[in-house]
Amino acid sequence: MKKNVSLSFMVLFLLLINLTAAEPKQNDKISVEKIDKAKLSKLIKERKGKPLFLNLWATWCVPCREEFPSIVKLTTEYKDVDFIGISVDFPEEVESKIIPFLKSNEANFVSYVNGFEGDEELINLLDKNWNGALPATFIFDKNGKKISFLEGKKSYEEFKKEILKVKEK
Repeated sequence: MKKNVSLSFMVLFLLLINLTAAEPKQNDKISVEKIDKAKLSKLIKERKGKPLFLNLWATWCVPCREEFPSIVKLTTEYKDVDFIGISVDFPEEVESKIIPFLKSNEANFVSYVNGFEGDEELINLLDKNWNGALPATFIFDKNGKKISFLEGKKSYEEFKKEILKVKEK
């Protein structure tokens, strides 16, 4: 009986060591930095031959949270498109809200937090006709020209249709 308990203990111990020694997942290394007008303008203009899927969201926005898994799924299918997310949560919420949300959704794309002087500056840079409602997605072609503006929660199929449009150009 003691041998069985000792053997079981040893197996459990080795299993625990193996689990703790496993490499961390990619999303364990998530970092979020502030983005401002100059940095976002550069990201849009300097496309390096790849379209850009830019999604603005917030942790407090229910439709944003609902569409987020579709965006994560798209990133695995379209490696030839850059995906960027910008959270409009407060910058001081990066560690407490934004990164935990990104980790729980296994976000595998570059994410920023809004560092613009004000909402109007961000809105005017992306689309003067946009009222600032979330979620909002902007898709730019490989030259930085805006091809699509999607306001409100969208489905995987709706996003895919817009990505295919920009890839055809």
